[in-house]
Amino acid sequence: MSDDGGLNVWAIHHHVPPPKGMDQPLRPAGSRRQAGGGAGFVTVNNRLFAPLQGLNPNNILMGGYGWLSGTDYVNGVPQTLHPGLDLNSGQSCNDDEGAAIVAPLAGIVRATLFWNGSSLGEGNHVWVELDDACLPGPTWWHTDHLLDIVCGVGQRLNPGDPIGLCGRSGGWDCAHGHTELLTSAPRDGWYTWPYGWSRAQVEAQYYDPSAWWSAASALVLAEGQQPIPPETVMLLEDWQVKGWILSTLYEWAGIEYNPDSGTAQAWVDFLRKGTYLGRPRTGERAYGSGDQAGVWQEYDYGCLFYRLSDGQSSITG
Repeated sequence: MSDDGGLNVWAIHHHVPPPKGMDQPLRPAGSRRQAGGGAGFVTVNNRLFAPLQGLNPNNILMGGYGWLSGTDYVNGVPQTLHPGLDLNSGQSCNDDEGAAIVAPLAGIVRATLFWNGSSLGEGNHVWVELDDACLPGPTWWHTDHLLDIVCGVGQRLNPGDPIGLCGRSGGWDCAHGHTELLTSAPRDGWYTWPYGWSRAQVEAQYYDPSAWWSAASALVLAEGQQPIPPETVMLLEDWQVKGWILSTLYEWAGIEYNPDSGTAQAWVDFLRKGTYLGRPRTGERAYGSGDQAGVWQEYDYGCLFYRLSDGQSSITG
C-alpha cells in the first residue's frame, strides 16, 4: 500500500457515479425499490445491527445497486459487478441523508478517508476490521459516501456504535449507505474497487451481504441459547451452514469439528426440517457392532444424536 492515502498502481478505477444523463440508482424517486422503515435500527437481540438507521425490517437489504449488479458501463457493457449493497430508507432521494450508520458487530476502525471534492466516487469512507465472536468468518466492513465520519482510526467499536452519517459524497445524486463485507483486508488498498474482476474473483474477496447477515443472525441467536429458525439460514448453502455456523458452535464448545462428517451434514438436515440441535456437548462416540455399528453424540437440551454406518440418523430427547 502506498503513502498517498491507500492508492497504488492496481487501484486505478474507483466507485464512480454514472455519467450525466444516465439515471443513478434510486433516481428518479418514483423508481425507488425500498419503502423505508422507521426511526430506529433493525437488530437481532440488540446484538447484530443493520448498519443504516430507519431500514424496513421486512426488507432491509434493498436499495440502489444490489449484490453483483452491473455497474461502470462502457458502450452498454458493465465493467464491475457491484460487491455490496446500497442500503436506503425513506420515500425519496435523500430522505436518509444524515441518518446514522453504525457497526453491525464489534470491531476496530482501520481507516477513515475524507473526500477532497475530487471525482473519486467513494467520497468519505470507513474501513472496519470486525472481530466479533458472532462473525461468519473473517470480515472487513467498508462503507462509502458518508456525509460525515464520526470515528477514528484504532477506535474500538461495539455493535451499534456510530461510524458516520449516511450521505452522497463522491458525486452521487442520492444518499445511500453503500456497504461491503470483505473476506480479508482489501487487496488493493483503501480504494479497492473490483473493476474488471470476474464473478469468481468478486465472490472470493466479498461476502454476499444477505448470506452474511443470515449467518451472523444465526450465530447471535445461538450465542443467546436461542433456537435458529430454518428460515434464518434459508439463503445459505449447506457448506455455509457447516463452515460459518456449525463450526463456530463446535469452537464455542471446545470440541473437535469435522465439516465433512456425516454428523455435520445430518445436523444441517435436521435444521432445515425445523429441528435445532444446538451446540455439541460431546464429541462422536462409537456404539454397537456389525450392521448396527455407528456413533452417538450429545447436543444441547439433552438431545442425543445417533448415526449408523449406513448414514441413517435419529435423535432422542
